[in-house]
Amino acid sequence: MKTFAIVLLLAFVSFNACKSADKKIKGPKGEYVVQAVQGDTVSDKKITLIFDPEKGQVSGKGVCNSYSATYVVSENNIKFSPAMATKMMCPEGTSVEYNFFQALLKASNFSFDKSVLELYNADEELILTAK
Repeated sequence: MKTFAIVLLLAFVSFNACKSADKKIKGPKGEYVVQAVQGDTVSDKKITLIFDPEKGQVSGKGVCNSYSATYVVSENNIKFSPAMATKMMCPEGTSVEYNFFQALLKASNFSFDKSVLELYNADEELILTAK
């Protein structure tokens, strides 16, 4: 009877350990400032990416608008939902912000080393760099 109770306890502990590990997204977390989008330097625009791995959500500020989107990570693959953004008038940054949101939609893979996050499209071309 003791053996059965020990086996049952070990199975319960193992199951709960696996269950809690599955909830964590292994991928980018925290805040990044976008340095380049599709080869164009945009570091002066202060575009941010704030990753919340617990919720699978990314948010931040584009050139003029705040935004939010969801994301899913599997190994080094990443997929973003279309961003919901405010609709502020933005004559000086419309194309930059549009390219940023398009880069998120086209992102397929990612890498991050130390403090640099890089997003790649399906053709493995670098489309966004952030620090």
